[in-house]
Amino acid sequence: MNETGAREGRTARWGRTLVHVAGFVFYLLAVQAVMTGMVGVGVFADSHKTADLALPAVSFLLAGSYAFVGYHLRRQRLWARNFAFAFAAFSLFAFPVGTGVGLFIVVCVAVGNRAGVFPRLRRVPAEEYPLIRFEPELAAEQAG
Repeated sequence: MNETGAREGRTARWGRTLVHVAGFVFYLLAVQAVMTGMVGVGVFADSHKTADLALPAVSFLLAGSYAFVGYHLRRQRLWARNFAFAFAAFSLFAFPVGTGVGLFIVVCVAVGNRAGVFPRLRRVPAEEYPLIRFEPELAAEQAG
């Protein structure tokens, strides 16, 4: 029996589960941003000042961003991993709850990254670029 293969499968499953949980946390953050935007709409309804539209506009934009990143993070997109790290880094400064949420997202995505959940960057072989040659061609006609 191959224990290494079983352990790698378990590690990959655990990493995938943590990445899905991090995506779900982004969904919850989107819901929270929508609720904040609705509060901003309520403030605008009472005051009718144009300046009060900034909070709902930014909140709905942030909610869309959170939902978009959460959706693609759950599908293990490489760019979503990078945005998840960026969003988590910003939320680390929102003490105390944002710090906990940011640390949780960083740990979930980092464990998923170490488990190999996200794809590696593909390197293009040198044969696909015929115009760039670093070795001279030595033909019998030219060697004379």
